[in-house]
Amino acid sequence: MNHDRAKALLPAYADRQTGPIRRFLLGLHIARCTSCLAELEAIHAMRTAIRTNLPIHRAPPSLAMRIGSALPREAPPVVRRPSFARFGWAGSAMAGGLAGVVLTLAVTRLTPRPDPLVADVIADHVRSMMGEHLMDVPTSDQHTVKPWLSARLDLSPVVKDLAPEGYPLVGGRLDYVDGHRAAAIVYRRDKHVINLFAFVSDDRSDAAPVRDSRDGFNVIRWRMGGLTYVAVSDVEAAQLMAFVRLVESG
Repeated sequence: MNHDRAKALLPAYADRQTGPIRRFLLGLHIARCTSCLAELEAIHAMRTAIRTNLPIHRAPPSLAMRIGSALPREAPPVVRRPSFARFGWAGSAMAGGLAGVVLTLAVTRLTPRPDPLVADVIADHVRSMMGEHLMDVPTSDQHTVKPWLSARLDLSPVVKDLAPEGYPLVGGRLDYVDGHRAAAIVYRRDKHVINLFAFVSDDRSDAAPVRDSRDGFNVIRWRMGGLTYVAVSDVEAAQLMAFVRLVESG
């Protein structure tokens, strides 16, 4: 994707109004383009400032009552209930079809919407392994990775050497997740890559790990010490949870 096209799509990217393929291609461009990354951060900063600083004026409850009392009253329409019995088997089929529609609508309303954060971290995880951007600082030394990330980001993520437990540290990089500059700490489990993302939380309270999965990838996120952590990999869910528990243990 060329620069001008990517720049024009940045507002839609920030609003999550792009499809998965276009979002993936935009993410590739933004990861390599400092100009687009800076503009995207400016968009998010402006929206945060508007939400935080602009006063919100709510209409008083009495206004709704005054408007309601001023409107002309109308008699409710008479609803005639169809009698399916007079149509025989056709009526029964119609009733069954309506029941099916109602059930489908009920299931649709109860089905949770996909979490956009999960889609973001999976796209970042896949993108990191497609080129040469898996690591900005390739090293197994936690005392090198943590200061390198902290010097470039306004956060200090947990970085641990977990090689004795079967999760060797292999490096770190800078990334961008869910509208936040993020640290990505890279581990391996046998032949699998685990990306551990960390970024400053909008909600600073701690939260227990929550599991999700999509397209063959497992995702676990939690909040700890004012940061949001998200681990993503194609390892088995139990192995990824064991990794998260090791990171959580401080």
